[in-house]
Amino acid sequence: MAERNLTAYALSKEGGIHRLSTVYRITGSDAPTRVDLPTLAKVLDGLRKLTGEDVQIGDILEYLPDGK
Repeated sequence: MAERNLTAYALSKEGGIHRLSTVYRITGSDAPTRVDLPTLAKVLDGLRKLTGEDVQIGDILEYLPDGK
């Protein structure tokens, strides 16, 4: 989001995520251990609206095995 000068507030508004704290948690350095699928879909929808690009799940999630 920083690369594109996007804010958590803008993502919350465009994605229809009513709890701004949820977006801050997802986008912050202390990421949550889980996110429900409807919220993840809203994040993707919001990013698509803000960027005009086809944002996919792999663009926002990274798998790191335990201990790495």
